[in-house]
Amino acid sequence: MPFTSIMKLSTYLHFLRHALWMKMDRRHRVPLTMNLHVSGACSNRCLYCVLDNDNSTDLSLDLIKTVLHEAWSMGGRRVNLTGGEPLLRDDLAEIVHYAKDRGFFVSLATCGARAQDQVEALRAVDRVMLSLDGPREIHDELCGPGSFEALQQGIDVFETQGVSYWTTTVLTKLNIPHIDWIVGHARSHDIQANFVLLLMQREPVPLRLPSAGEVAEILPDDGEIRAAVKQLMQLKRAGAPIGSSMPYLKQLLEWPDYSDATSPKLSRHYRCVAHQATCELLSDGMLYSCVSVPGCSAGVSVSEHGFAKAFTRLPEIENCRSCAISCQLESNLIFSLNTKTIWNWMRLIGK
Repeated sequence: MPFTSIMKLSTYLHFLRHALWMKMDRRHRVPLTMNLHVSGACSNRCLYCVLDNDNSTDLSLDLIKTVLHEAWSMGGRRVNLTGGEPLLRDDLAEIVHYAKDRGFFVSLATCGARAQDQVEALRAVDRVMLSLDGPREIHDELCGPGSFEALQQGIDVFETQGVSYWTTTVLTKLNIPHIDWIVGHARSHDIQANFVLLLMQREPVPLRLPSAGEVAEILPDDGEIRAAVKQLMQLKRAGAPIGSSMPYLKQLLEWPDYSDATSPKLSRHYRCVAHQATCELLSDGMLYSCVSVPGCSAGVSVSEHGFAKAFTRLPEIENCRSCAISCQLESNLIFSLNTKTIWNWMRLIGK
C-alpha cells in the first residue's frame, strides 16, 4: 500500500509552534520546508521554462541523504522533490524512502514522463504535483510534441497504482481560455487543480527565469490575468476542485505589476518567511533562501559547508518583501497564520 498522504498531527503542531516563534522573533530560523532540485535535466521543452533541459548536473545520492538528515535534525518536516524532472533519476525510490523514513512529508513535481519506471518511488510520495497546461493540443504546444501523451501515461500509472496527485497549471495566453477544461479534468479525476502565474525576470536571479521577450507569444496581458484569477475565484467559491487557497488568489488579483513577481514593499496580509522557514537547494549544490529574487546572493555551497552550516550562513533577503510566486506566497500566508489558507491546505491534504 502507498504511504498515507495525510500529514501527521504532530507535524502540524511542529509547524504551528515554529510559526508562532518566528512571528515573535525574526531571528528564529528553521528549514521547515525545502525545495530540493534532485535533477537538472528534463524531458519536456516548455515554452515558459528556459532551464537547460539537457543539464546533466545532479546532486549525488550521498549528498541528498546528508542534506535530508541535517534538515530533519534542524526541524525540517516537508521536502518537495523537483528539478528538472525528478523521475529521470534511477535512484529516486531510494531518495523518497530515505526522506519518508526520517519522517518528512514528501511532495514531488513532475511532467509524468517515466512514471511507469518509477512506481516504487511514486507510491511512497505523499503528493505528486503533475504539470498540466491544457487539453492535448495546447499542452503539446506549450510543453513539446508528445508531452500530453507522456502526461496521460503518467496519470494511468498514478490511478492504477494508488498514487495521490494533483495538477499544476502555468497560466498563459494559450491556456487561459481552457480553465474550465482544466478544472473539469480535475473534477472528473477527483483531484485538485492548482494555478500559478508565468514568472519572468527583469534582472538575473539564481533560478533562471525567462524575460518578457522570451515568452512574448504566450504571455497574457494584465487584463487577461486578472480575468483568469477572477474566474478561478468564482469557480472555487462555487465548490470547484481548485487547490489554490482563496487568500492566495486574492493576492494574485491585487498584485500591481505582473511583469515583476517580486516587490520591496511589505504586504498588509503576510510577511515573507523565505529567510526563516524555507530554502531551495539547486542541482549544482548551491543553497538559497529564495531563487526568484533579483540581486539575491550567489548562494552557499552545501557540498563545501554541509546543509546545516550553509543554511545558517544564508544572508537575509533585503530587496524583496512580497511576491506573486505561488509556493512562496502560499507558504508566507501559512506561516503568517492566515487561518483561511491554513484550513484550505489542512482540509485538502487530509483528503
